[in-house]
Amino acid sequence: MAVTTWSPGLRRPIYLTRVLCEVAKERGVATSDVIAGTGIALADLDDRQAMVAASDELLAVRRLLAALPDVAGLGVEVGSRLRLTHLGLFGFAVMSCATLRELCAISMRYFSLSMMAINVKLFEGAESCLLEFAVDHLPVDVRGFFLERDIAATFVTTGDFMSSVAARYADQLVIETTLDRETAAPLLEVPPVATIEFGCAHHRMHFPRALFDEPLPQADSHTLKMCVAQCDVLMQRSQRRCGITAVVRSKLFRKSGGFPTLLDVAVELNTHPRTLRRQLAEESTSFRALLNEARSTLAVDLMCNVGLTIDEVSKRLGYTDTSTFCHAFKRWYGVPPSAYPRAG
Repeated sequence: MAVTTWSPGLRRPIYLTRVLCEVAKERGVATSDVIAGTGIALADLDDRQAMVAASDELLAVRRLLAALPDVAGLGVEVGSRLRLTHLGLFGFAVMSCATLRELCAISMRYFSLSMMAINVKLFEGAESCLLEFAVDHLPVDVRGFFLERDIAATFVTTGDFMSSVAARYADQLVIETTLDRETAAPLLEVPPVATIEFGCAHHRMHFPRALFDEPLPQADSHTLKMCVAQCDVLMQRSQRRCGITAVVRSKLFRKSGGFPTLLDVAVELNTHPRTLRRQLAEESTSFRALLNEARSTLAVDLMCNVGLTIDEVSKRLGYTDTSTFCHAFKRWYGVPPSAYPRAG
C-alpha cells in the first residue's frame, strides 16, 4: 500500500489558486474577496514561481463556497480547467512516464508539486489494483469541493495520453464514487469506464494489474530524467520550513545516517523533549514525520545520485535489516526500491 499525504503546511504551486480565482471572477466574485485573509497577494497570482500554503488554498476555497453557496459542482468546474501544462516540469515528467506504474511512483514522489489535496492510497494485488481517494483528513466543509476538483483534474490531465491504453481494459474498469450523476456529468465522457456506481460511501477505482505495466504512448526516458532532476530542486523549495521545524529538519539532514533521536535534539536545543514535541505539533508536524522525510529523501539521493546499492542505503540510513528498509520505502513511494525509477 502507498499513501500520499496532505498537510496544512504543505506548499503548493500558485496555479491552483489562480484557476480558482478565474472561476470565481467569471461568476461575479472578486479575486480580492477570494484571497482575503490568506497569505496570498494579488501579485502572487501572476508569479509563476510563487508557492502558497495548503492552508491558504483551503481558506480561498472556503471564501468561494461562501460567496456561491447555491452553485453545485464548483470543484468539477475548477478541476476541469487544469491541464498538465499548469503543472510545469512535474506535468512533463508525468507525460514522459513509460507505464502507469512509473506514473504512480513519480506522482507519489512529487506529491507536493501536484494538484492533489485529497489523499491517495494504492493497493496492489496479484490480479487487480485499487486506487482509493480519501478526504477524511480535510475539514468537512471543503471535502466535497476538493474531491470534485482533484478527480476532475486527474481525469482531464491524464485523459489525452491514458485513454487509448485504458480503453483496452474498459470492460474491467470499475469506479465507485461518492458523487451523484448530475455533478459528475461533465466527466462521464472522459474515462473509458464500463461501470460507474454513484452515491457510494467512498471513491475508488478498480483496474486489472496488467494495466499498470502497459506502455504509455508519450513515454520518453530522456525527458523524464531531465524533469525528475528539476522536480527535485522544486521539491526542496516547496519543503522549506520555518520556526522550530526548520531547526529540527536541518539537524536531521546533517548526515546521511545515524540520525539523532528526539532526546538528542532536545538536549542540543536546551529544551525538554515534551516542549519540543509540542512546538512541532503547533507547526503541524512531528519528529517522526520529519525523520521519515529525511530518510525518504536521502534514500532516493543515495540510490539515484550516489549509486549505492539497496543494502548499502539500508545500512547508511540506520536500518537493522534490508527488508525493514524496503518495507518503509514502499510505504513512502508506492514501489520497492528495486522498482523505483532511476536516471540513466
